[in-house]
Order: sequence, then structure tokens, then C-alpha cells
Amino acid sequence: MTKPNFILFDTETSGGRGLADILTIDALFCDHNFNQLSSFSSKARLRKSRVYEVDSFLVNGLDPFEMDKSKNSNFDLTKEANDKFLSWANKGPVFFVAHNGYGFDYMLTSQHLFSNLFTWPWIFSTGNARQLDSLPIVQNFDFYAPNKIATELNEKNNKVFKLGSLCKANGFEIKELHSSRGDTEGMMKLMAFLKEKDPALFRQSLSFTNKNDVLNKIKETDYFCHPETFYGRTRQFTSSYLCEHPVYKGYHLVFDLKHDPEAMFGEKSNEVLKKLLNGAPKKYRTLKIGKNPFIQDKSFATNFNDEYKTLGHEILKARADFIFKNRDELANRVCLIINDQFQDQDMDQTELIPEQMIFSLNPSQNEKTLMNNYVLAKTCEEQRKIHDEFKNKDLKHLSEMILLDRFGKEAFSDAEHKRIRKGISRRLLSTNKEVFPTIPEGMARIDQLREDKKDDNQSLEKIEIINKHLEGLAEDHAKFL
Repeated sequence: MTKPNFILFDTETSGGRGLADILTIDALFCDHNFNQLSSFSSKARLRKSRVYEVDSFLVNGLDPFEMDKSKNSNFDLTKEANDKFLSWANKGPVFFVAHNGYGFDYMLTSQHLFSNLFTWPWIFSTGNARQLDSLPIVQNFDFYAPNKIATELNEKNNKVFKLGSLCKANGFEIKELHSSRGDTEGMMKLMAFLKEKDPALFRQSLSFTNKNDVLNKIKETDYFCHPETFYGRTRQFTSSYLCEHPVYKGYHLVFDLKHDPEAMFGEKSNEVLKKLLNGAPKKYRTLKIGKNPFIQDKSFATNFNDEYKTLGHEILKARADFIFKNRDELANRVCLIINDQFQDQDMDQTELIPEQMIFSLNPSQNEKTLMNNYVLAKTCEEQRKIHDEFKNKDLKHLSEMILLDRFGKEAFSDAEHKRIRKGISRRLLSTNKEVFPTIPEGMARIDQLREDKKDDNQSLEKIEIINKHLEGLAEDHAKFL
């Protein structure tokens, strides 16, 4: 059987929000032993349609003036990364790896593919590809193989699982920390280190990437163990499967067996049951089966000095058997309670902007064909011609932003260019709270940082560079109002 290769990647972005722009991306293609086979690097200039969060440049050390000189637009960077990732994935089974990837990098990259009109943004989990997050892998290693990896402690005496801290603690400090290249190289060394320290646990950490296998495993066993990490502390839960979450598809509910399900569900009133289920501590937990949950055998339930060990396997099995035999009835009651809760909540009715419509913008087959041709088009003329064929106003908006960033005024008539730039400038100079960062927001942050960093000359120097760049952006956008 072919052993999977690994694609490790990291991004540096214009901010910490979900709709941030990728400014640099680096990736390493490695064999199953983390021997480097190939590498990829790309950077992009800042978009004309966005502004950055000031703190992002203070963390990643990028100079906004230098970024403006990059030859690539955001579209070009996204296409280069997509083509490279697919070429590597086509060589055989592959695991993508990102540190805190489930929390940021995976969705961010898919968001870029979507907003740049790629018809299939979910490249990390299709075909031969599976996705991993090195963060929970390290946390599970620390819990199940204590003392095999070193960790630093924060001021609250909690373990630190940030990539730079982990690499430093284990003897391979990242020289260019918070650069996409440096962090990717550090992640490669970290994964190789974990594999060497405990090969069996490492293999187990990779074995839950097929969501169908995960679902079958947790549904067909009476009870099982699974770890969760909160604020640097990991603990193990012992649970029995209930059902899929009635609202969030792909999320599955499991009942925590430190509670007595027979006593709880013996309550006939759903109103009383609702209070029991929602009271602290939590009675059921949520597993995202598409995010490589770590499932341990039920034999681990009494391995730690906690409530589960006190209960013992006989009681745990009795509780699990009750759930297993009555699963349909219990699941129906839980789902009814959850659905009622969601109906009682005020749903956010804020209208989404096109960049936020990754889950709701459903192009027709004809529009998908146009999008595919748009991505393949090489010249301004070719992309502009396809742009004119888009009937969907949201697709047309996304296309306008791409054309503006790639070709500037060349892609539009004078009237079109003025209209587009006016809309962008109105949003970026707004003093209201917008979806994207604004220039007034950035300037207010500059004022605060000047005070916070008044004794840090190195940071103050960076802050003034960013301030000068923001002032230039403000002046440029003001011309279009």
C-alpha cells in the first residue's frame, strides 16, 4: 500500500479575521518520513479593495510598502497555490498539514479560492487528499505520551502549544518566526519529531481523517474515549453516540457517560429535560467528524484518576447500553430541544456581501463553466470578456475586484473604474463597523499602539512605517469620494 505524502503549508495574512487576505504562502512537499521533495512560495501585493489590520504587520514583520511591489495579485497567488497543491496531490495519497489549520488556514484558503471564482474551493479533503491539524495532534501527544515532548508554560501556568514555542522547547527554534517559510519548515521538523518520538501514536493520529470511518466507529461501539483541549489543558471524555446535530450538519452529538442517561431521560417533560441537559456541566458533547477527531478505545476510560475511573467499566457499560438500546428515542428528544432553542434565538439577518457567500452562492452549471474559463484566462481582454457574460451580480462583483487588483484601470471604462473605486473608498473610509477593516479603524489602532509601545523603539519604527502607508491609502481613496 502506498504511504501518503505530506503537504505542509502556512500563510501570513493581512489580519486575523476570516476574510483576511493571504499575503504570503509557503508549502513543502514531503514523503512519508518528512524528507523534503519539493517546495513552493508565493507572495501578493495588497488588494486595492481592502485594507489590513495594523497588528498583522507588527506580528509577521512584513512591510506594506514592500508588499505593494509584489508582481502577483491575490488572484495570481491563489491560482499558483491551487495549481501547485493539485499537482502534488495528483502524485498519490496526501495529507495536508497546517498548524491551527482547522481554526484558520484551511477555511481562509478555501475562502480565497471561492472569492477568486474557483468552482471547487474544498481542495484539502477531496480525491487523494486529507487534512490534518498539527495543533490537536501535539495536544493529544502531550496528553497520551507525557514527557515525550517539551512545552513552555504561560503566565497562568498553562502549556503553550503555539508553533514557535513548541519548536523552541524541543530544540529546533524557528529562525524566521511568523514568516510563512519559517513556520512551514518548523512544522515539518515538529511532525518528524512526533513521528520519531512515538511512531504508533503518530500513526493513530492520522487514522481518523475519513469521516465515514469515524462515524461508523463511534456509532457501532457502545462507548469510546475522546480528548478535548481547553486553554492549554487536555482532558479525556468517555461518551456514547447519540445523533447528528439537527442544525449543524457534520457535527455529531455524543452523551457524556459521567452522567446517568436513564435517570435524566426518565424525565417525561421535555421542558424539565431541557433544563437538565443545558445545566452545567455539559451532558452532551460535539464531535466534528470531518476534522480528524482522536478516538480512543473504551479501555482508556479508567486510565486517569477522574469521575470515569470512580464509576468503573460496569456502570459505564450499563449507561452506554441504555443509550444504545434507546438511541432513536433519545436522539429525537434531544433534537427537538435543540431545534426549539434555535427557533427561540434571534437569527442574524445581516445581508452577506459576496465575499461571504461561500456556503450560499450556488452558481448554475453555465456560470460554473464561465468561472472555470475565467480562472484559465491569461489576459485582461479574455477575463473582461467573460466578466461581461456574468449575469449574477455577486459573481460580477467578485470578478470586478479581481480585475481591479490584477489590471487596475486598464480593465474598465472611465465611468466603471470611477464607480468601483468610489464604492471601495466609501467602505474603507467609513467610520462605521464594517465587515472588512477600515482605514479609520487602523489609524485609531496606531494611536493606541503608540502609547502601548512608547518604550519600544523597534516597534515604534514599524508603527510609523505602517502609519505612513495608511495615510497614503487614505489620501488615494479620498480622491474617489
